[in-house]
Amino acid sequence: MTLDKILRYLQSNSKFALLALVSASSVALLFFRIIVTQNLGFIFMTWNLFLAWVPLFYIKWVWERELTRRTPTFLLWIHLVVWLLFFPNAPYIITDLLHIRATPENMVWYDAVMIFTFAVAGFLTGLYSIRIVHRLLTRRWNEYAAWLIIVISMFLSGFGVFLGRYGRWNSWDIVSNPIALSRGIMKSMIDPFAIKHTFTFSFVLMLLYFAFHIFAELNRNESTHKYS
Repeated sequence: MTLDKILRYLQSNSKFALLALVSASSVALLFFRIIVTQNLGFIFMTWNLFLAWVPLFYIKWVWERELTRRTPTFLLWIHLVVWLLFFPNAPYIITDLLHIRATPENMVWYDAVMIFTFAVAGFLTGLYSIRIVHRLLTRRWNEYAAWLIIVISMFLSGFGVFLGRYGRWNSWDIVSNPIALSRGIMKSMIDPFAIKHTFTFSFVLMLLYFAFHIFAELNRNESTHKYS
């Protein structure tokens, strides 16, 4: 592979490289903590981070297939549902900050930085996957339909984060334990705390994506007219 091809490859995958760097940094902080403290207490965060990457890899695969061959509409909707089932795992990591309460006083700041780095990695992978969904929907239909589906998805994701943190449900429970999950969803739908949490988290998630989208569009426009 020539240097020119390497540079083109890195440029085309720069977003993935940046996300991988942030994720690797968070894992490095965790393993340094494990080595120093001889404690595996936060090892679960590597699994949470892996789950945050799943919807991004999945929707990236769907996007690349869509670019080469138009996906049948019914199949595209199935892909979007699968993506949405796993997407809450990305912003969910921010809720792991509650574990700081159990951190020894001499480790509070280190653990806060470590968990925050995991949260940033999770949020960025999530925002990037929403961005891909947004472009896919705009390409398939139009900007208005894309925004409508994005807003609905963010609201459902906020509810999904609540189910994960407080109901302790997982994405795969829809297959492994659908009846109990359905009962949990129905119960949460009339829970005032669940409703407040859903609206609050959905609003924050939508606000962050809107800022991310505007920045990405400005960056695209600058790149397009860079040499004009």
